[in-house]
Amino acid sequence: RSKNGVLRATLVAGTGVARTPEGSLAGAMTYNGLLPGPMLVVRPGDRMLIRLVNKTPLATNLHFHGFHVSPKGHQDNVFLQVDPGYTQEYDVRIPEDHAAGLFWYHPHLHGTVSDQVWGGLAGAILVEGGAADLPEIAPLRRRVLNLRSFSSSADGGLQPIAKAAVITNVPMVNGMVLPEIDMRPGETQFWQILNADYATYFRLSLAGYPMTIVEQDGSMSWWTEEVDSLFMAPGNRFGVLVTAPSEPGVYPLEQLGFYQGPFGDARPATVATVRVQGARAESVSLSGKLGEPPAYLAQKPDRHRVLTLSQMTGPNIPPKFMIDGVAYDDFTMDDLITVKLGAVEEWVIRNASSPLVGQSAESHPFHIHVNDFVVTERGKWNPSTGEILDRKPQNARRSQDTASVPPNEYMVFRTKFADFTGRSVYHCHILPHEDLGMMGAFDIVDADGVGAGSGQHLHGSMKM
Repeated sequence: RSKNGVLRATLVAGTGVARTPEGSLAGAMTYNGLLPGPMLVVRPGDRMLIRLVNKTPLATNLHFHGFHVSPKGHQDNVFLQVDPGYTQEYDVRIPEDHAAGLFWYHPHLHGTVSDQVWGGLAGAILVEGGAADLPEIAPLRRRVLNLRSFSSSADGGLQPIAKAAVITNVPMVNGMVLPEIDMRPGETQFWQILNADYATYFRLSLAGYPMTIVEQDGSMSWWTEEVDSLFMAPGNRFGVLVTAPSEPGVYPLEQLGFYQGPFGDARPATVATVRVQGARAESVSLSGKLGEPPAYLAQKPDRHRVLTLSQMTGPNIPPKFMIDGVAYDDFTMDDLITVKLGAVEEWVIRNASSPLVGQSAESHPFHIHVNDFVVTERGKWNPSTGEILDRKPQNARRSQDTASVPPNEYMVFRTKFADFTGRSVYHCHILPHEDLGMMGAFDIVDADGVGAGSGQHLHGSMKM
């Protein structure tokens, strides 16, 4: 936790045996020997002084997923490279008006991100305030659920991953398999849930009982939404009100499953059990308007862009994942997107991973750094002809920084490149897809055209 406006922490990235709430797990990569990594708790306006010590055999770094901070220097700079045996000091300045909610940190060194996150290098960051401080929610019992999956090797350790390979994974919550959550009959709790998995989608349902969404991707919703199941792409976070059944008993928190392509079918499973017992509690309901949407939604966009996600996979070719036909390893300055500080832009993200063009049908969760966005439209399209087949304007209720685009579909989002200049990236948050090329870079430039900071090279990062 931060103290007097400063959070000081040392994260030692290492390999070997991880300590979990249920014991130990060999073959992991961890921060401070823990799975999951330590949760960091801060407030808007705080400063995070984080010392990253790399004791793994791989180069690494840190990304503060969802944070609206500078992408340059020693802040959320994914172009930093911390080699084995080296230490990096991060100094992250959180703005006074930063959104409050659930965020997370993980490595972001292109080519090995999936290996490191699968190994266990990830942890939650809780920015206090926001929905948690609403008078209806503040008195409630609050839980942070950090979701991921794992698979055991023959010797009982963590199975190594092979990129684009099928693995039968077991859900894990806060480092535990099938944990028990206690609730009183009728009790409403506030759950903040993080999908910190390297590739798995979660569709969560508490025995079919409704949940009320009040927060997504670290920002309070401006309208609540009641859902029977919670759809979470890799990287997504949600804050939800969950009310226990009125009858005592044991109820499953279920992963309903999601087909995300031939290399990652998330199968139905029980994630946790909820034991309802004890004296009846008073239920809390919250519906309607919680705040105002961002003002930029009413502005005419300064620029319109279209990005197309595609892939080349097959039994006799090495897999390659691309944006606009370019894999990141082939990305050059000619492919770099340049945006102006303060600009409002509208982006169309099209998924061409489709049998219509000889590709596997896979969903891609699109994530962009520095600034979040609002999805304003979704629809279907034909990748072989480019024809729009169906348009569905979205009744947006909240901002987000990660959104899934199914095969043969597209989404339109609007965003404002506010406050910070510098170079950063956008990519698919199925991390093997990102490692295999589905990533691009952009510069936010000032009025003089200055954007990228020292050492922010597309390839060949500033080493420490």
